[in-house]
Amino acid sequence: MAEDILLKIRDAVYEGEDEEAVELAKQALEAGIDPTDIIEKGGVAALDQLGEEFDNLEVFLPEVMLGGDAMKAVINTVTPHMEVGKSAFKGKVIIGTAKGDLHDIGKSLVGTQLATHGYDVVDLGVDISTNKFLEIARAEKADIIAISSLLTTSQYYMEELIKRLDSEGKRDEFYVVIGGGPISAEYAEKIGADGFSRSAQLAVQMVDAISESDKKPGEDLVVRV
Repeated sequence: MAEDILLKIRDAVYEGEDEEAVELAKQALEAGIDPTDIIEKGGVAALDQLGEEFDNLEVFLPEVMLGGDAMKAVINTVTPHMEVGKSAFKGKVIIGTAKGDLHDIGKSLVGTQLATHGYDVVDLGVDISTNKFLEIARAEKADIIAISSLLTTSQYYMEELIKRLDSEGKRDEFYVVIGGGPISAEYAEKIGADGFSRSAQLAVQMVDAISESDKKPGEDLVVRV
C-alpha cells in the first residue's frame, strides 16, 4: 500500500497536480508513511525525472515549474509532521539560494532536513546577495552559511562570499557549505568551501561532520557526501 501511495504522489507531482499531490500526501501520513519517504520517494523522485527529461528536451520549463509547485505543496503538508531530532541543539545555519537564482525546492528540502535534526535554521529564501548572507549570519550569530544554486551563472557568488571573508581576515567566522545541481565536490574544494552535498538527505551528514570537527572554518576541511 505504501508503495502505491508514494507512486501516486510521484505521478501527481510529475503532472503538476498540486491539489491531488497534497491529498495523497495526507493519505500517506494517515497510513503511517514516514514524511521523509513521502518527500524523497514521492516528490523528489518526480523532480529527478522531470529534470532528466528537461535536460533531454522531452519536457519544457512550464512542466518543470508546475512540478516544482506541486512539490512545494507536498513539503508544506508533511513538514509539520516530521519529528524534530531529540539530540541537543547542534548549531545555527543560515541557508539561501545564491544571487540571481530563484530556485528554492532543493534549498527548502535541505533546510527542512537540518531543522528536524537539531539545527536552528534561518531560511533567507532565494536570490540572496553576499552582503545579505553575511549581514544576517552575523546578526543571528550563525555557525554555518549554506548556499544553494542550480544555475552556473550564480556559482560565482558562492566563491565571492568566501573571498569576502578572506579579504576581511574573517574566514574562520563561518563554515560555508554549498550544493545544487551543477555544484561538485571539486568546485567546493577549488573555492575553499568547507562542505558539499549532493542531496538533502546527505546534507545532514555533511553538516554533522563539520559541526563535530575540531577544525576551524577554512582549514582545508572539505566534507564531501
